[in-house]
Amino acid sequence: PLRFFLMFTGNGQDPSHWLPTGSQTSFTLSPVLEPLAPHQDKLLLVHGLVGELKGHAGGMSETTTGWPSTNGSGVPPAGPSIDQLLAEAWRGDTPLASIELGVMPANASSDQTSYSASGFPLPAIGSPLGAFQRLVAVTNQSPEEAEKARALQASVLDTVSAELASINGKLGADARALLDEHLTLVRERELALKAPHVPISCDLPDAPSANGLATTWQAQHDNVITAFRCGVTRVASLRAGGWGGIESGGYDEIGISGGHHSIAHSGPDASLIGINRFHAEQLAYLIGALDAIEEGDGTALDNTLVVWVNELGLGPFNHHSRSDCHVVMAGGKNAGLENGAFLDLGGARWQDFLFTLTRAMGQTQLTKFGKNGTTVLDTLFA
Repeated sequence: PLRFFLMFTGNGQDPSHWLPTGSQTSFTLSPVLEPLAPHQDKLLLVHGLVGELKGHAGGMSETTTGWPSTNGSGVPPAGPSIDQLLAEAWRGDTPLASIELGVMPANASSDQTSYSASGFPLPAIGSPLGAFQRLVAVTNQSPEEAEKARALQASVLDTVSAELASINGKLGADARALLDEHLTLVRERELALKAPHVPISCDLPDAPSANGLATTWQAQHDNVITAFRCGVTRVASLRAGGWGGIESGGYDEIGISGGHHSIAHSGPDASLIGINRFHAEQLAYLIGALDAIEEGDGTALDNTLVVWVNELGLGPFNHHSRSDCHVVMAGGKNAGLENGAFLDLGGARWQDFLFTLTRAMGQTQLTKFGKNGTTVLDTLFA
């Protein structure tokens, strides 16, 4: 089965730090991307994508949903995000439709990257142990244990129906419509829980013990690897901090003082390279681990599309531009995507890029994603 993983880090990239040199298929990775060199033949690097709005707020909303924020809040006017679209499409295939993870995740509404079809944010789990316990809860159960767990989750709505009726009568028309939409989504998920659950048997690693930035990030990636290897879910995401990245103090252990956002504002220096290079190192760990898992005639990476995005594009940070957005992808060979390539997409729309990813993930019935994503970018395919 195909899988999808999205990693978000904030604040864009300086082009001199990020852009490879060379040709489309023969290129040298930049200082930031150099940690990915062992997997270069599995990478698809793209830039030249154009977002509809500039700035952190415009980027946060459009990066995963294809919907630019209409009020400057960073919150999209609609959903779903691409990870949640796939989670709904594949719901029922696995015990968990998706898992949303974070490394020091910020919690403001403008920091979110995963949204339901109703536009509700799905907060990231910042504790590797908490995320691991979610995986443990649906693996290695007896049929009786699985049925008991399913029954306990059967209907939240029925339990609170009287309270909901009381609240509904006090709401205005717009708020009532929004609540109804959310309750419909909850009911759909409850119905999915009523389907017989087939317990998963899988060798689980030891529970994670993380006490710093690097160990937390690796532990969260280990959770993704376990979830994919054991068939707990086909969709996962990881968000580092929020729209401004990880705050001051977060990078002290790698010898960098200050938060990602403030360092980006101070100019393209060695500290900014160090932060983004550290991010690439974490992604390289995940890519290598997935590529080491044999699956069919290839590896788990061949069946997994790994996507690393920022809310801002390439360019001077103070411009907060999205006129040259960039993406690191890896794997996805069995989705038909190009590997071992560096492409300039020459002004293609970000929304069309997201739409293209839905096609790569098998959602050929869709005619649009986000606000106006309707064109398939054929150059992404082998």
